Amino acid sequence: MGAAGGSREGHRVLMESRYYSKKLNRHFSKRLDFLIYAHDGRGLGHASRGIAIGLALRRLYPQCKTVFVSGCKQAASLIGNGTLDWIKLPSYSTTIVKGRAEGGYGHANFYKSVLGQLRTEMLASIMKIFQPRIVLVDHAPTGKRNELLRALEVTKDADTRWVLGLRGIIGDDKDVWSDESIQCFKNHYDLILWYGDKQVMGTEYPHMIAQRFGSKPVETGYVSRLMESKHLMASENDTLAGTISIPWGTETTWKFVRRIHDAIKGIGESHGPWRLFVDQEKKQVIQGLFRDLPFCTVDEVSERYIPSLLHSRMAIVYAGYNSMSDILASRIPAVVLLRDLKDREQQTHVDSLLPFTKKYVTVLAESNTDTQSLQQALERQLNAPPWHNETLNMNGAEVSALTVAEGIVCEE
Repeated sequence: MGAAGGSREGHRVLMESRYYSKKLNRHFSKRLDFLIYAHDGRGLGHASRGIAIGLALRRLYPQCKTVFVSGCKQAASLIGNGTLDWIKLPSYSTTIVKGRAEGGYGHANFYKSVLGQLRTEMLASIMKIFQPRIVLVDHAPTGKRNELLRALEVTKDADTRWVLGLRGIIGDDKDVWSDESIQCFKNHYDLILWYGDKQVMGTEYPHMIAQRFGSKPVETGYVSRLMESKHLMASENDTLAGTISIPWGTETTWKFVRRIHDAIKGIGESHGPWRLFVDQEKKQVIQGLFRDLPFCTVDEVSERYIPSLLHSRMAIVYAGYNSMSDILASRIPAVVLLRDLKDREQQTHVDSLLPFTKKYVTVLAESNTDTQSLQQALERQLNAPPWHNETLNMNGAEVSALTVAEGIVCEE
């Protein structure tokens, strides 16, 4: 094609990406500025990080067009009162068998391999329709079950910029470290955000990332949804004894809930009410268990979680990145529970945090903690000293938003 033909083609593509309003007599860009992708994993960490950064983008760049996409069924609750819009993919369903995650039929009743094909087509279509300028992907360069590969090809000849975000301590995860994932990054991505803090986690992971991926990561600090959303929450007057978060679990977890019940019953209501936030599918069963404790409320995971946490004397959480970030950002004492998982990423992270949190956090193993030990730990944290540690970097969502938006000029 000659120069004139190329010029006409470029003009045609430019006009196709804009919409003309007769009423306003002006053109509007149809391109999305930021698309944030998070696959639905066992817990809420992937989605929570993506939503936190999305909320930061909406706060810092309100004129830009930003959309979050995930199969996470709790995404709307995690967004809460924020103005972040999102697209729901059909969800995967994951169970834990002998310490490892296994998939089966999703919530739409598609088997995992069929669901993977459907989601692959959906994500490719989203890329064709929205033509995003920036795509931020959490954790897995190729997406859940390689569902981003078609989407990556769709944007191959466009000016879409792909960015990978990795949690502070990754663990032994083939979705990140496999040769396929690394080659995918080298072929399509040009930036890595590391949601870590070197003063806590050291330099091992950023060095490993740089060596394996051939790209030096940008250290952002902890990405905390609580830091971005707490100012959006309605204020509460109640002072709670504690907030308990159990967004997912294994059979061992649901048996351990009985010990939580018995420990709180032993403490009584003198410190105030308790609130539990649990998996929607387990809500009714756990409500029945706590029916004899009228000072305890059982709710599904919702936007009420963060206000509850901010008005609590202490918390009981599991040791995922998301939950630990909540504790670090809310600055309240906590009992942190460790599941018996083959991937020791959570154990490694908690161990690295202990020098900063040992006065305020008690760590217990779910599999071998009895009711008496749990009750003693709860009573100790209810009387823990005020949190004074201010050295940790909790501004990861804002730093990530500023980094991915660098050089972007949002169009009307």
